[in-house]
Amino acid sequence: MLSPVAVGAIIYACMLIILCVGFSLTHMMEKFPNFAHANYASIGTMFAYTFVRLWGYNPYLTWPFAFLLGGVLGVALYLLVIRPLQMAGSGGVVLAFAMFALSQVIAAVLGIYSYWVLMTYRFRTGGFMLKSYDLQLMGYPCILFAAPLLCVGLVVSLHLFLTRVKFGIAIRATAEDPELSVSLGVNIFRVHLASWFLTGGMSALAGAVLPLWLPTSIGGSDELLMSVIAGSILGGLDNIYGAILGGLTVALAKKVLPGMLIRAFGVWIGGYEPMVPILVIVIVLLLEPKGLTGFLHREHPLLRRAWRRLGGLRA
Repeated sequence: MLSPVAVGAIIYACMLIILCVGFSLTHMMEKFPNFAHANYASIGTMFAYTFVRLWGYNPYLTWPFAFLLGGVLGVALYLLVIRPLQMAGSGGVVLAFAMFALSQVIAAVLGIYSYWVLMTYRFRTGGFMLKSYDLQLMGYPCILFAAPLLCVGLVVSLHLFLTRVKFGIAIRATAEDPELSVSLGVNIFRVHLASWFLTGGMSALAGAVLPLWLPTSIGGSDELLMSVIAGSILGGLDNIYGAILGGLTVALAKKVLPGMLIRAFGVWIGGYEPMVPILVIVIVLLLEPKGLTGFLHREHPLLRRAWRRLGGLRA
């Protein structure tokens, strides 16, 4: 039997992988970090909370609509904010600050909505869970099976889309060399729209899934954003497949490591759990700015030394 901690770690890891993949895809396409990425997840959480807690819908029925809502929001932000700034000649730093400002605006709007729900319906919107609305399968909540299936399905579908579908190949080409893609006849405007729709939809979908087991707050995206950034940096900001490994590593470190430390040092150390993503970011940037994908490259100095030692042992 899996413990509640193990169930929570599995669900959190699956959703963090989805978020990290979306964050890395945006960085590959636009060359700047989207600090509003976790706010899409908060909007997905708000959507699921509203339809389930207030209107009594099945939580699983909210997933496709949360994906669409997040995708439409991503496209709207690109058309209304990112594209005009890019056409005005703004660089990555300006765009990153613009998305940070937008993240604060979205968080404020969600905070207003949270207060309205509390005053109108007397329902708490901080630290809530929707697992009482979930079903049971073989003694476990259905989300334990649905979350991994959703994660694997999205990752595999995205891989096939980017490697087998013509439009997906155009997205990869645009991320690597926009000028060459334009010369080959790729409509990069549509490519950017598609990438923002995908990343926004995936993030909102992850946000709609999380409350089914983990305590979640409407508008509480700052801590989640740090975990997403840590996972993407660990895996390599310009590598979607590295984001999978990075998200999984950060999720396990955040959910499993505190429990081990609590048993060793006491309950007081559990309050330092939010520091795990920050430590991951600092350590990775100090040792290997390109993340695990840069470290695993055969030309990395540490691996070259390891190969030389292995060759000496063989000799």
